[in-house]
Amino acid sequence: MKVQISITGIQSAGGENDTIQTAAVGEWEPIDDGWLLRYEENEDAGMAGVTTELRITETMVVLERSGALCSRLVLEKGKRHLCQYETGYGPLILGIDTQDIDQRLGEDGGELRLSYTMDTGQGEPLRHRLYLTVQRT
Repeated sequence: MKVQISITGIQSAGGENDTIQTAAVGEWEPIDDGWLLRYEENEDAGMAGVTTELRITETMVVLERSGALCSRLVLEKGKRHLCQYETGYGPLILGIDTQDIDQRLGEDGGELRLSYTMDTGQGEPLRHRLYLTVQRT
């Protein structure tokens, strides 16, 4: 099913916040234990030619990007995962520690809220909050 997607991401580090907002049209479908959301990234965000796929369950979100940039991030509530993130200059291994996954999703879409930290094993971790809304078009 075609859906309208609104995404707000807030990144915090060193007492500073950076907010990014974007929108896209994508595909929404049920999978065995949750939902699959697929969309093309915006050229405005510097990610032209990138397809993003989110597999969303009650306790886990797997974000995979393919095309011009490839990455796979696993966000699982209460667990830390090491994930590969393609920077355009080469791969970077990131530690992802997910504090919360709050999803209210159904056939017609809904809301997903994520809270997680991301680190490279050095320095202060970056705190992320992601708010995603999916609506039938």
